[in-house]
Amino acid sequence: MADFAPIPRRRCRAPVRLLGLLLGLLLQPGHADDATEANTKANYLYNFTKFVEWPAAADTLHICVVGSEAVVNILSDLASRDTKGRLLQIWSGIDDPHVCQILYVERTVAELPALMREVSGAPVLTVSDADGFAEQGGAVGFYREQGQVKLSVNPEAVRKAQLKINALLMEIARIVR
Repeated sequence: MADFAPIPRRRCRAPVRLLGLLLGLLLQPGHADDATEANTKANYLYNFTKFVEWPAAADTLHICVVGSEAVVNILSDLASRDTKGRLLQIWSGIDDPHVCQILYVERTVAELPALMREVSGAPVLTVSDADGFAEQGGAVGFYREQGQVKLSVNPEAVRKAQLKINALLMEIARIVR
């Protein structure tokens, strides 16, 4: 009779751990200051590298941030962490938004509409904290509710960008059309 070893359960831990991290970001204290909000946004942007699939697998992922040096600085500290074996480059401002896999534009940036038109249909995950961003055609919007930074996702914008978002991320987001 053959001996059978139990199947290791390590395969499920990473997604559960990542979901725990994302849920932890949602359960922050209710009165977030600007530094805490920048930290939350930077952590979301970093974790998008693990929960979004781009059509062409690249060795380097580029996160471009326009309008928030605080988010850039925090992301720079996170850049050395594992991103599914890929290098992570953080850009502050951009000349060509097509180099970005993730493009985050702060709500105060006047060029937001022009940048969104420029990357329309390109495999770029567009993210902003502008009011109604996802409802107006952006892929992922940050919004505040009861003192917490939360996500809204526009599946049609994600599809047009030829991207796929993991179901675990979709579970914690508000889906908009």
